[in-house]
Amino acid sequence: MKSRLLRFCALSLLLTPSAWAAANDDNYVLRPNDVISLSVYEEQDLSVKVRILKTGQASFPLIGSVDVGGLSVSRAAEKIRQLYEKDYLVNPKLTLAVDEYSTDYVSVIGAVKSSGQLPIPASGNLDLGSAIASAGGVTDSADLQRIQLIRAGGASATYTLEQIQGSAGRIVLQPGDRIIVNESLYVRKYVSILGQVKTPGAVPFPLDGKLDLVTAIAKAGGLTDLANSKKVSINRKGTVTVVDFKEISQRGDMPYILQPDDIITVAERLF
Repeated sequence: MKSRLLRFCALSLLLTPSAWAAANDDNYVLRPNDVISLSVYEEQDLSVKVRILKTGQASFPLIGSVDVGGLSVSRAAEKIRQLYEKDYLVNPKLTLAVDEYSTDYVSVIGAVKSSGQLPIPASGNLDLGSAIASAGGVTDSADLQRIQLIRAGGASATYTLEQIQGSAGRIVLQPGDRIIVNESLYVRKYVSILGQVKTPGAVPFPLDGKLDLVTAIAKAGGLTDLANSKKVSINRKGTVTVVDFKEISQRGDMPYILQPDDIITVAERLF
């Protein structure tokens, strides 16, 4: 009982609250890069602190390398006890504890407020929605329709933010997974509006890529009193199309869809 209490106190100085469940659970499964400490009663020379190698092995005095990766703390302790009892000690009493838990990461990059690596909690449970929230959420320039999850094994899938706010957000992540929040293809894209509008100049494209002629002219302040509403030209990469803006705006059922870099010119009335 005393040894378990001491272990509890020592670990309380090292672990965050999210790691408490693993820290005080003998069923925690040991992993590579975990640091474990062995204490053998009345055998101070055998007490040691070691890091588990990528092979799952850890080295202990006298008995050498022992495969402990994939074993619970309690099973690993029993395996070590049996090895000491077999050749070296009579009824050995020992304590095995985790001093430092290995940390696995996922990456969240792109149009998020705080991109980088996120540690997976000791509980091993980090889902897609929580990872994006932990990265500060998406930025204003994010493409809400193209959020990619690339698994460590190479498989990938694309989700919308709406899906992630629903069932897709509960997808559990694995070490090495990457989340890429793509920037909208329409960031820093514009149309130019010239001629008889109240505020000529560049009109930024919405991030969802949806902009029609009536909306664009409204963003430019609307037509002036001198505007010829029946003669509005759209120059698209050198090809000029002239439309009746008045008819388009009155009908409303067939919007004229614009593309980035279109140049709209509203002619002046001749009388």
